[in-house]
Amino acid sequence: MTETWFTRAVDFWHEWAIRVAASSSLVAHVVLALLAGSRRRNWCPGWRLVLWVAYQIVDIAGTYALSNLSIDTTGDKAAVEREQLLVAFWTPFLLLHMGGPDNIGAYSLEDDKLSLRKVFGTVSQVLGALYVVYTNIYLGDSWLLRAATIIMITVGIPRFFEKALALLGGDFGKIRGSSNKKHPSPAVLFSIGEQELDNEHALLCAQIMFLYCGRRTMADSSDEKHNLEVSRKILSLGWKDMCKVVELEASLIYDVLYTKAAKVHTWGGYLLRLISPLATATAAFLFWLYPKVSVEPVDVIITYILLVAAFMLDVVWLVTALGSTWAYAFLTARPRVWLHHKVLCGGWWCWFRHIAVSLHPWRLLGKDPSSYRMWSGAIGRYDLLYECTRAPGCTASLCSWLATKVGQEDTWNECRFWKYLSEIPQDVKELLFERIKRRLSDTTDGNATAYPRKDIRALWGQEAVKRCKKKFGGLKLPSFGREFQEDILLWHIATTIYLWSGNHQLIRGANASTMQRNHVKAIEAVSEYLMFLLAARPHMLPDCALRRLYEVTCQVLEEEWVKGKENSSCCASRKKKFAEILCNKEESGDPDSDPNRRLISEATRLAIALQQVDSMKVKDLVELIFDVWVDKLLYAGIQCSRESHAKQLSRGGELITIVWIVAEHAGLFCIGEPYNEIIDDGSSPDCSPTNPRVRTGSGTERVCVCVCAGVCVCALRARSQAASLGGTGCPLSWPIS
Repeated sequence: MTETWFTRAVDFWHEWAIRVAASSSLVAHVVLALLAGSRRRNWCPGWRLVLWVAYQIVDIAGTYALSNLSIDTTGDKAAVEREQLLVAFWTPFLLLHMGGPDNIGAYSLEDDKLSLRKVFGTVSQVLGALYVVYTNIYLGDSWLLRAATIIMITVGIPRFFEKALALLGGDFGKIRGSSNKKHPSPAVLFSIGEQELDNEHALLCAQIMFLYCGRRTMADSSDEKHNLEVSRKILSLGWKDMCKVVELEASLIYDVLYTKAAKVHTWGGYLLRLISPLATATAAFLFWLYPKVSVEPVDVIITYILLVAAFMLDVVWLVTALGSTWAYAFLTARPRVWLHHKVLCGGWWCWFRHIAVSLHPWRLLGKDPSSYRMWSGAIGRYDLLYECTRAPGCTASLCSWLATKVGQEDTWNECRFWKYLSEIPQDVKELLFERIKRRLSDTTDGNATAYPRKDIRALWGQEAVKRCKKKFGGLKLPSFGREFQEDILLWHIATTIYLWSGNHQLIRGANASTMQRNHVKAIEAVSEYLMFLLAARPHMLPDCALRRLYEVTCQVLEEEWVKGKENSSCCASRKKKFAEILCNKEESGDPDSDPNRRLISEATRLAIALQQVDSMKVKDLVELIFDVWVDKLLYAGIQCSRESHAKQLSRGGELITIVWIVAEHAGLFCIGEPYNEIIDDGSSPDCSPTNPRVRTGSGTERVCVCVCAGVCVCALRARSQAASLGGTGCPLSWPIS
């Protein structure tokens, strides 16, 4: 019985193996094309698993089918049957599928590091495909199928190599070399006024700014000084426009690292996408003429599905490529090429952009198609004191134990902490980025809250406390943590105790002002966010990894709660009770020789010191605590490794990545430049696109230079009408509908 079942299974697989492989390859290819873009905004473990499986199936199914066809071929003309000919015709489609869709190249950052190995694997697979085509198709007796195969293999091989080259170009070493290239003057500058940038205009601005900051950011080019003035102009925008442009710039960095954008938007990439639909349509016509006598109907159906799917995807990638802002930047960087004037000034790019946006799947959902590039705004929030008052479930404990045993603790933490993600409130985001702008602003503008650049890079709150010593009458705060992760634990515990064990009404209740309550809300969000990174994603934090310190602190806190807890079901009341327990124990003066409790004791003393501040200065104290947490967030974003930032871009992105790009625009790492503000000596030319504000003897003249569809160069000069720049006459303001 077992032998009969096994024999039937083997016979079935021998007959259907290549059909299943080709069909699976197509399904996985379509799944990747539809879902790959979701990684920009969402990191749901379920979707990530689906994408990972599809990414693996494409390579496994294609490689298996090619090897199976290579083994089954005999080279004998008489033995080559029509059915085998037709199955061999699927070879170019397998190469197309293994090449992947245009919106995904690398699944993870490690794929870029193994890209040289991928090139050698690609060469061997192409040689195997050519062998299959030669022994089955070329030696066959059907010129129709031979012509169709030659057409498709001519398109499939370059598309297959394109993925390997994109992976090779996504390596940080290659990006570092390309970042040294000189770039032309920017075609789009920000028109500073009361009107907000729409998503389309912001995307064009981000595309141009990417040449000056985004590529340098990825390349770690700390010695780059040219075009720094252009990069810094983003800080002159309002906080909403600044965040919008920077989030879109992060999306462009994602394109370079995880898609094939760097190879698609080249002369060869555009030519290949123009030819592909025509080649596929021609191959489909030749196959329609091909006599299908003695051919299995299922093979004919599969072949037609492969052809139709390939043609439809070719058209999608063609329209997407031509209507992309990458194409706009590509032509803008080549003003002397005849296509620059024909496509941009003739309105062709705008027409393709309208089509690409109109056909975008997000349009069917009633959303702005450009918004899919925006950061989702999701941040993790982990309240350590509250979590230590919760009893762990049996299932969670078992899964944690198993993950530790099999060495997948990081993967389990990512899945376990996913439930802590929530969208950052807009009022918190406004407070946060307004303060960051003031921190990074030029000191010559008279901004007293601006920091020297060396302090932004090296300190994580010490400067904010130092500047407020006189205001609080010599308030003595305990020292900051010796390491950054220790400092996060220290200040997170202290902040929670202060906000929940002190005079609640005075700090965040009805007696507090609206601005003070907003500051408290922002403090909790940033404190819990950095605590989330320490607990769930420690690779995103700089300096020494102190995982054991975190675990010991959690254990001690849980023991403290068990000793002094009272029954309470409310989250707020549990936190308040726990904060009071810690304060009472510290104020009692009972010595505790347990060295594991040192950090908790220091955090409690810090909270008690904050509570002793005069009630009339609570508002200033809350703002000081907010400043300290903003400085920690800036330090974390700047000092986090570029590899960690890049890795998280494929998982929905992080707030500190957005902060990092904003800081990079300020030019914190330029060699040979003093830390104080650059003073403009007025030597810039009057009509320089990098100098939109030029001081003259009698006033100020503002110049905006735009290059867009329908307009070659539009220079708008005005002394008294500066606010009218970028009005309805500029095609960038046309609605996309």
